[in-house]
Amino acid sequence: MKTFKMKKNNCISIYYKYIYLACILLFFSSCSLFKDIQITNIQDIKPSFENKSLVLQASIDITNNNFYKVAVKASDLIISLDDKELGNIELLEKVVFKRKSSETYPFKFKMKLADGALFTILKNVFKKEVTLAIKGKIKGAAMGIPKSITINETKTIDASLLKNLTN
Repeated sequence: MKTFKMKKNNCISIYYKYIYLACILLFFSSCSLFKDIQITNIQDIKPSFENKSLVLQASIDITNNNFYKVAVKASDLIISLDDKELGNIELLEKVVFKRKSSETYPFKFKMKLADGALFTILKNVFKKEVTLAIKGKIKGAAMGIPKSITINETKTIDASLLKNLTN
């Protein structure tokens, strides 16, 4: 019976390849390489209703301080207004942020409205401020490496922004 014997140099070569691969994976998975993407402004919000869904188109100013482009592929977020759920929102089209840039990008969202969501919006239109909460996950990729980010944000916003949704 013939046995396969590896040469010592071949084993060392394979060993170094694995160390090299491990270093690359460690380098790319390091949190210090990823800088947060910042939303600086949301403008031109255009709502439209389709069945029991609200389609929102908006221009959002994004600052990407990373040395690589970042693509946002999908989202599954729950939006609530003053602790009352409005519905689930999803990103309809993939958006790619250019590296080291500060630009305005078009976004298109579809929001499946929860029961009573329109009533909640109308009830809060005439308030001065409302609390908007967004929770869920956003999926994206950078340098071909997929990443999922958990969002749990709560902000107080001017209630006059809700008037755009009721027009």
